[in-house]
Amino acid sequence: MNTEIQTHIPEQLNKQMQLLITEGWFSNMDEIFSDALRRFLDSHKPEIMEHFIQEDIDWGLNGTE
Repeated sequence: MNTEIQTHIPEQLNKQMQLLITEGWFSNMDEIFSDALRRFLDSHKPEIMEHFIQEDIDWGLNGTE
């Protein structure tokens, strides 16, 4: 099942996405948005986010870099 989402994006992003489609990297905007969302969600999994938060806490408490 697919869900339809409506959004507004800056013109510059639209131009960059259109260029990717024109150059054959993607066949349409749906593919670009799906790929972008998948990559974002993969890089923002709760365990990854918790690791970065813990590093920030450790740095804040201990002052080490």
